[in-house]
Amino acid sequence: MKTICLIRHGETQANRDGIFRGRGEVPLSPAGLKQAQELRAYFAPLGEQRVFSSPLQRATQTATACFPGRAIELQELVNNLDLGRWAGRKKKEIAAEEPELWRRWLEEPERMVFPGGESLAAMKARARHFNRLLLEASEERIAVVSHRSVLKALLAESLGLGEKWFWKFHLDNASITVLLHDASRGFVLAKLNETAHLSATVFEWD
Repeated sequence: MKTICLIRHGETQANRDGIFRGRGEVPLSPAGLKQAQELRAYFAPLGEQRVFSSPLQRATQTATACFPGRAIELQELVNNLDLGRWAGRKKKEIAAEEPELWRRWLEEPERMVFPGGESLAAMKARARHFNRLLLEASEERIAVVSHRSVLKALLAESLGLGEKWFWKFHLDNASITVLLHDASRGFVLAKLNETAHLSATVFEWD
């Protein structure tokens, strides 16, 4: 049986400030660095055999701190959703200036194409490809450090969710979600958004 641990990167100041990150480079905050160390303590006895990470700094910082001395495989397929012109902007400003697109983001994000950026459908296609790579891997314990949107897409693809999937999961910074896989059952969701290892989290709703 294969065990796949999906890890959202640690907290950044942009998470607290309500700013969309997208593919902008945002480092972990002091709180996020602490979360990464708490992840390290959680995973130390588990012996992950292979570690993938988004190439963005906040993900690689988390992966490096969490799995010291391990080779971290940077994987473009789990890079964050490209938010185009929304990246780096405050959510409340977008809500005021682009109310129709903001409504779509809240009510039907699966139909979103971000101005100058990526569609959620394209990101979900990347997730589908990455899931195939996971299944082809020989290792039985794999960790993936990525971003909220990408991890949601990986879950939706794994569990065969249809048109409405994006808001069906809530994932906190530095949370751990676990998928199991075998030939007879396929993917099974074993844990979702585990945060008991963390001393503090910030709740990010939209």
